Amino acid sequence: MEKIEHKYVEVGGLKLHVAEIGSGSNVVLFLHGFPEIWYSWRHQMIAVANNGYRAIAYDCRGYGLSEQPAELEKATFNDLVEDVVGLLDSLAINKAFLVGKDFGGMPAYIVAALHPDRVAGVVSLGIPFMLPGPAAVQSHLLPEGFYVSRWQEPVGRAEEDFGRFDVKSVIRNIYILFCGSEIPVAAKDQEIMDLFDPAIPLPSWFSEEDLAVYASLYEKSGFCFPLQIPYRALTVDCGYTDLKVSAATLLVMGEKDYVFKFPGMRDYIRTGAVKHFVPDLDTVYIAEGNHFMQEQFPEQINQLILTFLGKHGLEYMSWDITSQRGFEYDYEVLLKGDMYEIKQARFECFCQALMENIEHKYVEVGGLKLHVAEIGSGSNVVLFLHGFPEIWYSWRHQMIAVANNGYRAIAYDCRGYGLSEQPAELEKATFNDLVEDVVGLLDSLAINKAFLVGKDFGAMPAYIVAALHPDRVAGVISLGPSAVQNHLLPEGFYISRWQEPVGRAEADFGRFDVKSVIRNIYILFSGSEIPVAAKDQEIMDLFDPAIPLPPWFSEEDLSVYASLYEKSGFCFPLQMPYRSSAVDCGYSSDLKVLSPTLLVMGEKDYFFKFPGIGDYIRTGAVKHFVPDMDIKYIAEGNHFVQEQLPEQINQLILSFLGKHGI
Repeated sequence: MEKIEHKYVEVGGLKLHVAEIGSGSNVVLFLHGFPEIWYSWRHQMIAVANNGYRAIAYDCRGYGLSEQPAELEKATFNDLVEDVVGLLDSLAINKAFLVGKDFGGMPAYIVAALHPDRVAGVVSLGIPFMLPGPAAVQSHLLPEGFYVSRWQEPVGRAEEDFGRFDVKSVIRNIYILFCGSEIPVAAKDQEIMDLFDPAIPLPSWFSEEDLAVYASLYEKSGFCFPLQIPYRALTVDCGYTDLKVSAATLLVMGEKDYVFKFPGMRDYIRTGAVKHFVPDLDTVYIAEGNHFMQEQFPEQINQLILTFLGKHGLEYMSWDITSQRGFEYDYEVLLKGDMYEIKQARFECFCQALMENIEHKYVEVGGLKLHVAEIGSGSNVVLFLHGFPEIWYSWRHQMIAVANNGYRAIAYDCRGYGLSEQPAELEKATFNDLVEDVVGLLDSLAINKAFLVGKDFGAMPAYIVAALHPDRVAGVISLGPSAVQNHLLPEGFYISRWQEPVGRAEADFGRFDVKSVIRNIYILFSGSEIPVAAKDQEIMDLFDPAIPLPPWFSEEDLSVYASLYEKSGFCFPLQMPYRSSAVDCGYSSDLKVLSPTLLVMGEKDYFFKFPGIGDYIRTGAVKHFVPDMDIKYIAEGNHFVQEQLPEQINQLILSFLGKHGI
């Protein structure tokens, strides 16, 4: 914080207070909301500066140390839009990323729409694209005591309400109110400040020292302008029509943010209607995120922002990984040729730079040498268990993300897969072997306790180890379910076919080279329909060669998979999980997982259509076996959700790890 520099910059006839840290031509401009101030971006400013960016945050006109306009009552969102452009001009910045929170998101969107040449990308926390005007918030659908409606009333009532308290108490009250998941609504005989319960303490992530900083800044500005902007000005039509944001945009929504309950808000975002205005939009949901998630979960928000910046960088990007990663690697890419290709190349090079820090070794477990990939350090361990047709590499995004956040990330090739050794008698392999491998690997690496993250069949040993050895498991994360009732599906159901005695599936796969088999299965399994062959078909015949690889799975990724399966082949993968899934391993039918557990389901995963799976999960029947389970649904998620939507899955994993740390 001591390295953050402060100055005044004249914009639109007013002196704006500007805080800045970092250097270079890659600029990130932060726009705060209410009751915030430049200081609310402190965590993000330091994080992006540590990664080679110039970070700038300022007190909005009329807020904190910035000057007040002469006629407060005439202020509109047009002024904020002009301030953003004027500040960029005054600081000689041609192009910047805009990061807005709450009402600060509105000028970020509008500037991006009106001045696309000045905006490299937009990140918005807590507010989708919307324009000021009568329909901005559908207050008429909420009670009269809705806080926005009260604060939009003519000058007097809100000022008197605030005036009953000192500045620090007003900030404290609003922070605590806005941290809740319910929309603040007062009764007819109440004022908004009366909703505050003095027995509720400040949230753990917002200290008395933080409160004192906010109070010192609002002591200067007071609350008259903040009641005008955003509240009273929110209904003023600024004359914008049919605006669209063409810049790459990231919307981060906290699922515990009361704003999500505004009328129409959830449907507007989840149905994708917002993409009419912002076509190149990615949306990430923070399961426990509230209205102040950039302060509540700074590491997670920092990670999302940095990933977005890396993917959509400007002229060059210099990554200083040493600041918070625990390993050294500096990487720089210069602008050459087509911008899109360079941006993608830069992101891939950045990922490759991190991939090179993953260490590989062999660990003997149960008489077999297992290939183990590892990155990061420390006593908090996350062990990843892959599915089929996957391999350790399918966890590449998650390994890097958790290592970046201080965890030791370990993924291994399951016995008989990839670079791990094959057991001598493949046909005798059962899930008992996988369970013993997990415990044996923890023992061999001297790990007392770990988080287990399983995907597809990899989730089964994760659950079983957690049930049998609860002292070894800090928590379980499962991507997709791992059970199926074959008898309720047609004869050509792919699992039934692959469970047939040795011969048919091997012959089907054997018609193609290894890379083609992986390609075929990845494309088939990316669909939302269960793969079922006709009687005169084999499973590989379902593949349509006209369908390309999904955009999130490159030819380079395919080559990595193929090189690993060239070593192992498909004989063991057909035994495990398919042929062995019908073998009773002797576990009690009353096994229970007491560890905290997160189940993540992609709603476009064909697995969700397996008989009984939807009801088993949605009715909560699964909680009979896993009582402490949270379930998250990824609207567009398919069977490979950790590769398809890595940022969202990383965020869910990091939130879970942070909540249930060892």
